[in-house]
Amino acid sequence: MTEEQSQLRMSFTRFDELTPPQPPPGYGLRSYRPGDEDAWIAILSTGDFGEWDRDRLDRMIAGDRAPLPLAGAYFATYDGRPVGTACTFLHQADGAELGWVAVLPEHRGRGLGAVVCGAVLAFARDLGWERVFLLTEDFRLPAITMYLRLGFEPDMRDPTHPGRWEALRRAVGG
Repeated sequence: MTEEQSQLRMSFTRFDELTPPQPPPGYGLRSYRPGDEDAWIAILSTGDFGEWDRDRLDRMIAGDRAPLPLAGAYFATYDGRPVGTACTFLHQADGAELGWVAVLPEHRGRGLGAVVCGAVLAFARDLGWERVFLLTEDFRLPAITMYLRLGFEPDMRDPTHPGRWEALRRAVGG
C-alpha cells in the first residue's frame, strides 16, 4: 500500500513585479459570464482533476471549497469560446487561492495558463490580498514550471517537501 503524499503548496507575494496578462495573438481574456458552465466543465475535465459535471461545478461556484467570486474566474478564449481557465478562492484565514488551472489540450503550449493565472493574481491584488497560494501535485511538471516562472515560491509545510522540491527543481531545470 502506497501512502498518499501531501499536496505541494506554493505562494506568490511579488505583486510589485506583476505585469498585466497579455493573451497571445488570436486569443482573448475575460472573466466568467452566465452560460460558460458547459465550456468550464469541458476544460476542467481535461485537467487531471477527476470527473467534472454540472453538480460538481455548481458546488464549487456555491463555495463548497471556499468562496469563489465569479468575477475572479477567468477564461482564455479563442473565437469567443473559453479554452483555458483559472479561478480565485478566498479563504478568510489562509488568503486567496489560485485554483483549477486548465487549458484544452489543443490550445496548450501557447502560454494561456500563465495568462489566466496572471489575471487571478491581478484580481487578488486588486482586492487587497498580499499573498496568493496554490496547491499542486509533483507530477504536474509543466504547471510547476509555469508557477515558478510567474514568481510563486515553494512553501515547506510538510517534512517531505524539501526533498520533493529538490527533486522537482532538478526535473524542471530550476
